[in-house]
Order: sequence, then C-alpha cells, then structure tokens
Amino acid sequence: MLRRLLTTVLAALVTALVVLGAAAPTHAAKPHKKTPPCDQVSVDDSSKAAMAVFSGVVTDVQRTARTDGQPGAIYTQTVTVDLVYQGKVTTETVSVQTDRNRVACSLGALTTGVEYMFFVSGTGQPWLAGGNSGTRTSNEAVVAKVVELLGPGEPPIQPPPETATFSPVDTSDPQSFSRTAAPGAALVLVGLLGLAVVRFVRRA
Repeated sequence: MLRRLLTTVLAALVTALVVLGAAAPTHAAKPHKKTPPCDQVSVDDSSKAAMAVFSGVVTDVQRTARTDGQPGAIYTQTVTVDLVYQGKVTTETVSVQTDRNRVACSLGALTTGVEYMFFVSGTGQPWLAGGNSGTRTSNEAVVAKVVELLGPGEPPIQPPPETATFSPVDTSDPQSFSRTAAPGAALVLVGLLGLAVVRFVRRA
C-alpha cells in the first residue's frame, strides 16, 4: 500500500516537472548575455587616440544587422556638428557609426536629441565611435576639459575670407618731359610766328 502511494507521488512530481519545463519560455533557459561594461577613458587619452573630436546633437539613428556573424547590431547616427576641436570636419552634418556587441564593450545606439562629445576614428565616411573611444554625453565639465586640452573649437564650416578690392594700376612707362612739353612749345612758336607776320605787314 505504502509502496504504491510513493510510486504515485513520484510519478505526479515527474509529470509536473515535465509540464513546467515545456511551458517555460525559451529565453528563460538561455538568458541574454549582457554587454561587457566599457572602461572609463579620460578626455586626455580619448583626445590623443582620436582622429577627430567634435560636439554635436544626434538627429537620427538607423539600425542594420551585423555582417561579421557576431550577435548585436550596427547603428549609424546622423549628427549635427556644433564645434570642432580636433581633426578635419568640414560639413555641418556627419555620420557616426556605433555598434552593439555582446562579446565586447560597445556604445550601442545613441539617443536622438542629445548632445555628445565625439572622439572618433576613421576617415569620416562614416566616423567610428567604439566602446572605448571616450565618446560621451556632453556637459560643462567635459567641454571645459576639452577646451583646456584642445582650445575653444571652431564651427565646421569656416566663413569665407573677406576679399580686398584693388584698382588697376597703370604700369606703362611714364612719358618723358620733352614729349609732355611738346604741344605747349608748338603753340608758343605758332604765336611768335603770327606776331612776326603782323609786325612785318604793318611796316610794309
């Protein structure tokens, strides 16, 4: 009697465990891996490693799948540039690429409408901001440190330089004194000749 009761209880327990296991969601068995945290990088180190340093506001974010087989995604941010502190940034709008990688430190998607201080590498087509690049949200402390290291920054498009207007200068050789005085001398001679003719006529 007792043995039969124990057998029934064990069978019920096994059945319950099987049912619970089947009902559990798949992601419960395989939890997502968290993105490894990024190291804190100083503004000084970030500036030394960056090809360009600039501040700007993210206006758009586009997500695409990774092509390297790793889990995660690629994000391309459209950034309206405010000031350029280092490197060659000559347009008001640039593209900055970040990524989400579950096996390495990464920034993921940046937030639209937020101003960042970008420390980027690459050639600008697009600029690249890795997890350890030092790219971060901009604030007074960050700006003050960047200005201390790199100067006050400049707009991405410089105003055209003012052009001076020059009047043309006559570079021909100046006329000699004899050539300049010749017309006047001719008039004097004509006058003298006329006077001599009048006197001659009177005497005659």
